[in-house]
Order: sequence, then structure tokens, then C-alpha cells
Amino acid sequence: MPINFRQLEVFRAVAETRSFTRASHVLFISQSTVSQHVRELEDSLRVRLFDRNRRNVSLTQAGDRLLEHGRTIFQLLEEAESHTRTSTDPYSGKLAFGCASTTLLYHLPPILMEYAQKYPNVELRITDGTIEEVAAQIWTQSLDLAIVVLPFSSPGLEKVPLFEERFVVAVPAKSAALRQAKFSIQDVAAERFILHRQTQNTRKLVDRYLFKQRVTPKVVIELAETEAIKAMVARGLGISIIPASAFLEPGRHPEIRTVPLPMKDIKRSLALVYPKLKTPRPPALALMQLLKAHFARISEKGKG
Repeated sequence: MPINFRQLEVFRAVAETRSFTRASHVLFISQSTVSQHVRELEDSLRVRLFDRNRRNVSLTQAGDRLLEHGRTIFQLLEEAESHTRTSTDPYSGKLAFGCASTTLLYHLPPILMEYAQKYPNVELRITDGTIEEVAAQIWTQSLDLAIVVLPFSSPGLEKVPLFEERFVVAVPAKSAALRQAKFSIQDVAAERFILHRQTQNTRKLVDRYLFKQRVTPKVVIELAETEAIKAMVARGLGISIIPASAFLEPGRHPEIRTVPLPMKDIKRSLALVYPKLKTPRPPALALMQLLKAHFARISEKGKG
């Protein structure tokens, strides 16, 4: 018996959620129906697709292979649907966009609002997360477009530079640090540091900067989210070195004082990336133009 589309859809839901229960919630069907579809699929293929125990579900080697092909099939179906729709309206269909959480929070809301107003027929799906999570999806072509922090190993991706951003030292407002007329990173070398996780590109840039400045930080807290780091600094638990975009709104964080670091010493570069073998469609090109214009304005403001 050949595989049918519904079986493949149910299989993918279980594979991606790692749970029969969660898959039933995603698909709005009963758990018994999910189990039945998976059982019929395994019987048809004469292989076991999942290893099951009381706590979790994991893919077998055969399941991994089927998931890879299944994703390709669903992607082709989505492209077929989009291309059919865009034959009459090029700015329609689906667009999957990914970015790191901090970029989404600080830069993207007004851009996405403008995009939705200009292109109401585009179904925009936004995925946030760490750079590793976004990278995994852009490499598998689950995303049409993404913003990443460089450096970024990308042999199969096109990169479009967007923006170079400075860093700031952030300290509690009541701290004695940053009191000097002329700041040096050596002035806060003995402070407790709250930094991003070591796997994140932002942290790697900070570590490289501190190493060049001969500062060995006492890192007491490591967090993935910039907002969480700011909250810790505001409560007096330590200081941090974070991108300046975390303080785009003047006066919003009276409990934190900041001082900019020279861009020649530390900066981070944001870039747009997309698969080389997947020519951006009009909806993606339109979003790219809005992003370029936004970051060009930010860059000019920084020079002023």
C-alpha cells in the first residue's frame, strides 16, 4: 500500500514534536487516530519509524530518512501552492522568516507592521530563537530568509550585509563603576559579569574583545536572552557587555547606566541569508528591501 499524504502529515507532526499527544493537539485529532496513522504507515513500509517509551519518542534511522524526504515533499507542495497563487499576484503565498530573538524584539516590530500593511496577501511565518536554532532551519531550507550574526559558516547560503552595531558596557545605576571621567574596560575588570551563553556569536565576540584587552572576566551568570541579562544587571547582580540595540529607547532603563565601546575594538555584524539554490520570490525581496532601508537609517543616525 503506497504512503498517503495524511499518513506523512501525521508522521511529521509526531517526529517534530517528539510526542503523540502533542501531535494530536497540533493536528486537532485524537491521539488514537495519530497512533493508527503511524501504525498503518509502519506496516505499509515494514519498518519501525519511532522508538517509544513512557517519557519520550525518538526517530529510528528509517524514521530520520523518511522525515528528510517528507520535509522535501511538503516544501515542494508549498512552493507549488505559492507559485500557482503568484501567477496572478506575485506578492502572495507564504514567507518563512527567521531571526535571533533580540533582533526580533528591538528592530523588527515596525518593519513587520509595515510589511503586513503593504502585502496583506503574504502569509508571513516568523521563527525566533538562538543563532543555532535559526541556522538549523535555514540550512534545511525550512526558512526562506533569515537575519544572523556574523561570522556564520554558510557555503550554501547567500549573505547580504545589513548593519554593523556597537556594544555597550551596562552596569547597575547605583554601581560605582563607570564613575571615571574617561572609561577603560580595565576599570570594571574585577566586576561580576553576566554574559550570553558561550555558544552564541555575541558571546564569542565579547570573549574575543576581553581577551585582547587582557581581561579575564568572572562570569557568574550566562543567559540566552538579552532582556534577561538586562534584568539581572538592573537588580545589581553584575555588569554586562551587550549590543547597543538593547537600549534603543532612551530613558526606558533608568536602573541601568551604559557606556559605548569603540567599534574598532568590538562590534557585531548582522546579515541577511538565504539558500543559494532558492531564488528569492517577490515577497522575500520586498522584506529584504524594508530591512535594508531600516538598518540604513539606523546606521546614518549613528553617524550623526
